[in-house]
Amino acid sequence: MTGRMHWWLTTCALGAMACARGANDAAPAAPVAADSAAVTRAREAANALGKDLQGLLFGQLEKGGPVTAIAFCADSAQARTARHASSGVYVRRVSLKVRNPANTPDAVERTTLEALAAQYASGTLPAELVEVRGGGADRQVHYIRPILVQEKCLSCHGDPALIDPAVKQVLTTRYPVDAAVGYRAGDLRGAISVRVPAPE
Repeated sequence: MTGRMHWWLTTCALGAMACARGANDAAPAAPVAADSAAVTRAREAANALGKDLQGLLFGQLEKGGPVTAIAFCADSAQARTARHASSGVYVRRVSLKVRNPANTPDAVERTTLEALAAQYASGTLPAELVEVRGGGADRQVHYIRPILVQEKCLSCHGDPALIDPAVKQVLTTRYPVDAAVGYRAGDLRGAISVRVPAPE
């Protein structure tokens, strides 16, 4: 399927789940209510980013197909993502297999992505994770929403041997160290990562 491609942000069909972990990876943190204001802000940021990028990407696909969509991802997606990081809200896409180095996870995000990968492998992937980190004025809610690979994503993220040569050439030029291939539909692609201030 080389005529269309999209990088569709989605959550798995399991029920929502809030999971509080240790603050600063050490002492246990206070639980976060599933409907707390900080979690609501984080969900809204994740929703807005996903809707924005998806809508723009679909528009590029309609105009010029996968090659045009790749150009959008390379030139515009990071700028659009930055627009959602306002009022102290940090939001971006991260993955263990990055295409754009800007989506490389930090240490905390990498640990969470590795945990999600283990949960995915065991068939227990949650729709979301909520963690509390820090304390006092530096306390934050960290919200993670998994991203799953859709069938149409495979024209750009699937088996390299099956990717259209023209698409592959553009990817090689744009991303010489591309690790975001070899996926199958339904695979865990990465996550939307959001941090929201939640001072005590």
